[in-house]
Amino acid sequence: MAKEIYIDRDECTSCAQCSDDLPEVFAMDDEDLAIIVNHEGASEDEIQEEMDACPAECIHWKD
Repeated sequence: MAKEIYIDRDECTSCAQCSDDLPEVFAMDDEDLAIIVNHEGASEDEIQEEMDACPAECIHWKD
């Protein structure tokens, strides 16, 4: 089973970078905040790259 991720919506700045870069994992909801649509939509390395690139640093691995 792949590691799961979560988004701290209080930190999300609605930049849409994650949904633009990895639409198979992330999307923007009606409030223009990032959501996860598929935890297994990309490799852990690709998701980690997106976490590292997130300007708001709001994407995290679940413990």
